[in-house]
Amino acid sequence: MDHYGRFQRAAIEEGFSPDEAEKFAALLRFSIWANEKYNGEIVAHPRGLPPGQPADLLVGRRGGSPRLPVGMPWPTDSDGDPLPFVGSIDCAALPRVGGLPLPADGSLLVFLHHEEAFDTFDRDLEQGYARIVYVPAGTDTVAEAPVDQPEHVFVTGSEFIGPEQDLFAVVHADLPEWLGEEDAGLSSFQKRLARDLPHRRELCAMVDRLWPAGNSATFQLGGYSWNTGGISWGHLYDDPELTLAEENLKARQQAGDTVVDRERKYFLVEEELQRVRREWIPLVQCETRDDVYFGRFLIRVDDLTARRFDRAVSWTGFTE
Repeated sequence: MDHYGRFQRAAIEEGFSPDEAEKFAALLRFSIWANEKYNGEIVAHPRGLPPGQPADLLVGRRGGSPRLPVGMPWPTDSDGDPLPFVGSIDCAALPRVGGLPLPADGSLLVFLHHEEAFDTFDRDLEQGYARIVYVPAGTDTVAEAPVDQPEHVFVTGSEFIGPEQDLFAVVHADLPEWLGEEDAGLSSFQKRLARDLPHRRELCAMVDRLWPAGNSATFQLGGYSWNTGGISWGHLYDDPELTLAEENLKARQQAGDTVVDRERKYFLVEEELQRVRREWIPLVQCETRDDVYFGRFLIRVDDLTARRFDRAVSWTGFTE
């Protein structure tokens, strides 16, 4: 389904201008939410599935044993210990959404030792405790536990290989929260964007009617990054993209691109954040079984298109 096309057709049918619909669509992201079922219902969408969404779109499994390519050793961390397996995603079963160039087939396997990853407090060191493995379609695979599977648990109540649970997908529409705010609460950068979006709140409501909002996702592919509610620069949520934007801006300043004043710097940070969000996308975000951490892998759009999954970057979050 062409979700962006559906949005723009609906917007024009409801009387919004094609120009405003196009500019609004540039801020709209579609993501794939994968969740378990409870009493026959996908737990993320108590309001019901979006129109046209299949009710039983099985797209992967949480826990269980991964199907690794025959002869491939179990992924290990920086210390040589086996990494905990989080879950698998069947790319061929996923709904297609614009802006998310996932493979048409094959599977993604997620390995993450979230406690060790987070406790490094260093982005480079964290990569030693996280791994995305892409298994192309047609690869001979085998499901087995690692030879040196540790007997202890990594997190209270969460075994090294958790119980297997089927994951079912729905398409979710993601929007920046500021789109629903009054003009007085916007930053100077947001006000500049808002000038071309006089009906942004009405368009937000239309999106919610077309793709009813859910609660949360066990796994999310695409969309915007999860955050823990921390705020920087007065109004921006702390997430990996903001960190990258700050680093990019700092590098430009050091190269001689000076910033005149504080207000100008705020504006440039948001401008750079928009650029980063065009270049990077959350490949996989996932809950952990202790509900204290969450896994998050970002990847450049060009690397995702080229299937360079070894370049995905782990940014584990802590919720407390």
